[in-house]
Amino acid sequence: MPIIKNLIYYAARRAMNDEKLRQKATETFEKEIKPRAEAAWSEAKPRIENARDDIRKIAKKGKPMENPGNFAGQITRRIFDEFTKDKKKD
Repeated sequence: MPIIKNLIYYAARRAMNDEKLRQKATETFEKEIKPRAEAAWSEAKPRIENARDDIRKIAKKGKPMENPGNFAGQITRRIFDEFTKDKKKD
């Protein structure tokens, strides 16, 4: 394995010092990767906030510190319901 490690290290050092490669990597990141990541985040953010709100509601109804099993069961049911709801949309 030291050979592979050394080859990867050598390739990384060469790439780091290659100005053309760094420019291409920056361009690719700005034009392709960043817009996709921002689109994925904007799509996921409402679902995350919804899940956070649901978990807070469940925590207020019960006492998670006194009955963690019940709390975990309710959270699991909520996640399972969300998952099956998404599958039905497809």
